[in-house]
Amino acid sequence: MRIRIFSLVLGVCMLALSAGLAYVQVFRHEKYRVMSEENRLKVVPLMAPRGSISDRNGKPLVKDILSFEISVIYSRIKNKEALTEFLSSSLTIPEEEILSLLAEAGKEPYVTSCLAQNVGMEKAIQIEELSGEYPGLFVEVSAKREYLKGRSAASVLGYIGYINRYEFDKLRTYGYKINDRMGRDGVEKYYDDYLRGRHGGKQVEVDHRGREVNMLGFREPLPGKDLRLTIDIDLQMYCDKLLEGKKGVIIVMDPNTGEVIAMASAPGYDPNVFIERSGEKSVRELLNSRDYPLLNRAVSGVYPMGSVFKAVTAIAALETGTIVPGTEFSCSGQLTLGKAVFNCWRKNGHGTVSLLEAIKGSCNVYFFRTGLLLGGEKIAVFSKKLGLGEKTGIDLPGEKEGTVPSAAWKSRKLNQKWYKGDTVNYSIGQGYLLCSPLQVVRMMSVFANGGQLVSPFLVKDIGGVRVNAQRSVDLGFSRENLNAVKEGLRKVVNDVHGTGMKAKIEGIAVAGKTGTAQTSRKSSHGWFSGFAPAEDPKLAIVVFDEYGGRGGYYAAETAGKVFQRAAELGLL
Repeated sequence: MRIRIFSLVLGVCMLALSAGLAYVQVFRHEKYRVMSEENRLKVVPLMAPRGSISDRNGKPLVKDILSFEISVIYSRIKNKEALTEFLSSSLTIPEEEILSLLAEAGKEPYVTSCLAQNVGMEKAIQIEELSGEYPGLFVEVSAKREYLKGRSAASVLGYIGYINRYEFDKLRTYGYKINDRMGRDGVEKYYDDYLRGRHGGKQVEVDHRGREVNMLGFREPLPGKDLRLTIDIDLQMYCDKLLEGKKGVIIVMDPNTGEVIAMASAPGYDPNVFIERSGEKSVRELLNSRDYPLLNRAVSGVYPMGSVFKAVTAIAALETGTIVPGTEFSCSGQLTLGKAVFNCWRKNGHGTVSLLEAIKGSCNVYFFRTGLLLGGEKIAVFSKKLGLGEKTGIDLPGEKEGTVPSAAWKSRKLNQKWYKGDTVNYSIGQGYLLCSPLQVVRMMSVFANGGQLVSPFLVKDIGGVRVNAQRSVDLGFSRENLNAVKEGLRKVVNDVHGTGMKAKIEGIAVAGKTGTAQTSRKSSHGWFSGFAPAEDPKLAIVVFDEYGGRGGYYAAETAGKVFQRAAELGLL
C-alpha cells in the first residue's frame, strides 16, 4: 500500500515537473531566449555629437567636448552595497549620495542612468578596468555641450535639456533616445534637427563577467551639422555688457539684408547651468525669477512703442497726401478734444512747427493733429505695411506678433467703439499698440534702405551651405516722402535741441527717433531706434530700456556707444 501511494505521489510530481518544463520550453520559450541573448549580447549606443555654432567670422560659440560618465542599469546590479562602496571610494562621493542616485535609477530599472558626469579620463579608465566585477556598472563616453561665452548671446543660442518621457514617446520614431538632450530655446531649439546628428551603436558579444569578447555589428554615428550665425560676437558681448544690471534689449541689424549682427536681452542667463548636474538649483532660480531671465525680450516681449511710432504716422500721412513736409501746426503744449486734454511732453509747447521740426522735437500735438486728419484705420493699414502686428519670421522660437489696433479689433476684443481719443493716442504710439523690439528695428530699417521691408535672420549657413538669403518686400513708398522722414530722423540726433542728441558720435552721422512709452506703472519705457551712417546706412539699431524712463537718455546714449563700437570693429 505504501509503495502504491509513494508511486502515485512520485508520478504526480513527475507530471507536474514535465508540465512545468513543457510550459517553460514551449510557452515561455521566446522570453527566456531573449533573456539569454541579452546576457550574451550587448548593444552599446554611440551618441552623435551636436553640431558646433560659430559667429559670422567663424569664432566658436558653442561646441561639444569629450566627457566620461559613470552609468548603471539598475536591473543588472547584483550587489548594491559593494557597488555603493566602490563608487563612493572611486568618485570621492558620500555613500548616502550614491544610494540616493541608485534609488533614482531604480525608478526606471531597465534604462541607463547617469550617476556621475565629467569624471576625467584617468578615473574613467580605472573604473572601466574594474567594472566587470560590478554587473550593471559601465563607463559611457559622450559629448558635453559647452557655451564658450557664458551669458553672452544666450537669448540667441538658447540651451539644451534632457528629453522627457512624453517627448520620447512622440519622437522615438525620429531617432531620439530616452537619455537624449534636445534644444530648449534659441537656435538650439529652432535648428535642433540639424544640430543633433544621428546616433550610431555597436552590438558586442560579452562573457559571463560582462566583458566584450567580439563585435558583431557597428553603425557609425553621424555628427550634427555646424551652424554659422550672422552675429558678430565682439559687438554682441559689448551690447550684453551695456545691459548689465538692467532690463531691456539691444538689437543691431543690417537694414539692407536683415542679418542680425547682435541681439542682447537682459536680464540673461548662462546656458551652461542646464548642462551640469550641480546647476539644478540655478535652473530652479531662473525658472522662478520674476525678472524672467529666460524670456527673450527681443522677440517674445511686446510693449507700447511710444514716440518712435511717429515715423509710422509721418510716412502714412505723407503717402496718403494728408500732409506735405511743409505742413505746419501750432503746438501750445496741449490739445483739447471734447472734455479730454492731451498734453505735449514740452509743457509750454513747440510753437508753430513743420513735419521735420516736429520729428526732431518729438512734438506730440503735431502728431495728434496729423493723426486726427489721417484716421485710425489708415494708421493701422500703414502699421501693418511696416511689419507691425505680425511675426517677422526670424529663425527663433517664441516670437510674438504684438497688436495693431483698429476699430474692428476694439469691437471684437473689447466690445467697445473706437473714439477720436484712441486715434490721438495711436498717433504717438500709445494706447493699445504693442510691438516687439525686433519689429521696431525692422520698421526703422525701411527708412534706412529706401522702402524695403526686410526679413530678419540669424543663421547664415548650415554645414557650409547658405540657407538664408536676403528677402525683402518693396513697400512702394515715394522716395521723396522717405527722404523727408529720414531727414527728420537725422535732425533728431544731429541738430541742437533734437531729442536724440545723446546718440551723436564723432565722424558718423546717426539718424533715429527717441520714444518714451507710458505704462500702467509710474515708470515709462525708454526707446531709441535709428541707423548709421545716415547718408548710406550700414547698421540699424533699437535700444529698449524697460521701465527706464525717457528714451532721450540711456537708450539714445547707448545707441551711440554701440555705433561707436561697431565702427571700431569695422562694421560701419
